[in-house]
Amino acid sequence: MLPNRIRISKKATDTLAMVKGRTGLTPNILCRLAIAQALEAGSLKKRVNSKMDGQEFNTNTLLGEHADTYAMLIRQQVQDAELGKVVAQLVDDGMGLFSGVNNLSDLFVKCKGRVA
Repeated sequence: MLPNRIRISKKATDTLAMVKGRTGLTPNILCRLAIAQALEAGSLKKRVNSKMDGQEFNTNTLLGEHADTYAMLIRQQVQDAELGKVVAQLVDDGMGLFSGVNNLSDLFVKCKGRVA
């Protein structure tokens, strides 16, 4: 089960602010994209625990009505970890993939041009 609040790293928070300013997308949407990209990249296989000293999100705001879906997707790859820490790590990893994004077109390319 997901915790009520999730804190991400300072590095992810800084990247999130930069990408938000360049694309105009809200932080929760960017975090959802980051989680999806990190899951697709298989980042949970190479776990690197970061210090989670950045922005804190309410889980309902961060993941919205799809929180259970995200939890299920994460549990398919990791069964024995605390979900809140795994979500924070996925955001951290995914935001790392978004460095160098200057506009929505760049973000679209980073997400491999896929639209849900």
